[in-house]
Amino acid sequence: MQLNIAPEDRKLFFVFGGLLVAILLLVAYVIHTDNGTGVAPTSYATGNTGGKAAFMLLEQTGYKPQRWNDDPSKLDALPPHSTLILAEPQPGEDREMESVRRFVSKGGRVLLTGIGGTVFFPKHSPRMGMPHFQWKSYKPSEPSDLTRGIDEIVMAPQFYFEDTRGETPFIDDNERPIVRFAYGAGEVIWWSSSDPLTNAGIRQKDNAQLLLNSVGSVGRGAVYWDEYFHQNGKTVVDSILASPLKWGILQLVLIGAVIIFTFSRRFGPERTSLASSRAAPMEYVETLAALYQRANASHIPVEVVYERFRSALQRRCSVRTDATLEQVAQAIVHHLGKGDLAEVIRTLREIESSISDPAFRVQRATELVRQLHEWNARLK
Repeated sequence: MQLNIAPEDRKLFFVFGGLLVAILLLVAYVIHTDNGTGVAPTSYATGNTGGKAAFMLLEQTGYKPQRWNDDPSKLDALPPHSTLILAEPQPGEDREMESVRRFVSKGGRVLLTGIGGTVFFPKHSPRMGMPHFQWKSYKPSEPSDLTRGIDEIVMAPQFYFEDTRGETPFIDDNERPIVRFAYGAGEVIWWSSSDPLTNAGIRQKDNAQLLLNSVGSVGRGAVYWDEYFHQNGKTVVDSILASPLKWGILQLVLIGAVIIFTFSRRFGPERTSLASSRAAPMEYVETLAALYQRANASHIPVEVVYERFRSALQRRCSVRTDATLEQVAQAIVHHLGKGDLAEVIRTLREIESSISDPAFRVQRATELVRQLHEWNARLK
């Protein structure tokens, strides 16, 4: 079936179609080149810095971890000896962070990573050090349940812990990337970096074993992976804008705009195009005619129309400007395809003689002007 598409609509179709293809290619390129660097280590993220691989490891080793998206005030209802993983948490309200501290003081365990821990536990602040842009190996400093089955771990910390800030199970060149300290009836295991539990880092050295040792034995208690402090109170709209879903929404908006635009062009009300008339207003014509009549100058309109006719005849029929009256008459008859040559010659002679006759009759002048207009129309 052949579609009859107007040239204007076809042009719009190709323009918007090209834009849509360009957007799709751009989205495909962004998704292809995005390795997930820079995203928070959530249990949903599959990029290099995400934590989905660690969450799946806990599932496969029998821990049955659960994602925690509720308000921190509900931590009080968790069973004793539960473990809460706070991977690179974003600081929240004071009451929310106090709920986390209360959870630990009642016997819970927190696996905390990143500099955000300085807000949750300000009395155990670390010292800043020279950040490693390349991962570095750290060996156990003393035997403990945190170093069990570990020869070395690798991470790239941006700060370190003082040796007086609790137990520091790993050390290298006086750099202590991990600390464990008691808080009330519970304890906090604080990693200076999330590298060992990220998708890219959990496969390195004994990082996976470090995660299991930090969470504790399988039968110790329930394990919860916090997602509340990753969202930090974000709305659904904020989450959509931070995800690739916004590109799909943008495409739908563009497609809808194209549909509405083409529909309005095709089915909108028809209106006559407003064009200014090139004809002189009748008031002007009547005033000019009255002026000619009062001055007894009926020969002037004939002269004006005749000059315009000769000029048009010269352009249209290639009649020379110095052509004789007979040559002009022959050109008119030739291009008309019919007509009496002698009658055309008489009419042209009368026109030329009237030009120099101020007493020429108005009625006859009108007839001659009408004759010139007729020839002009027939000669196009």
